[in-house]
Amino acid sequence: MISTISPQEAAAAAKKILGYYPEIPASDPKQFAAGLVKTLSIFPPAVIAQAVDPVLGVPAEIEFLNLAKIRKLLDGWDDEYRRSLRRHEPKPKALPEPDRDPVMD
Repeated sequence: MISTISPQEAAAAAKKILGYYPEIPASDPKQFAAGLVKTLSIFPPAVIAQAVDPVLGVPAEIEFLNLAKIRKLLDGWDDEYRRSLRRHEPKPKALPEPDRDPVMD
């Protein structure tokens, strides 16, 4: 199972992302920030590290903050991350062929 970040880490990541924008375009900025923290909290650390990156993350991809757009980006990055993990998993070794049974032949 892939672990997610803690609520404190999610809050720090949300603060970092929000810091790249001049304002929060929501009627209730505190509620938007709380929603962003909750959204971030369901993803693994590797996805959040990409999300907060100013060159590759949310600030580079989304001009106007929107929770649905952020979630869509995070889901895509999470899919990529999980595929990468599966590619690097050790492959199970095949069992050797059983000896031939002359009676069965």
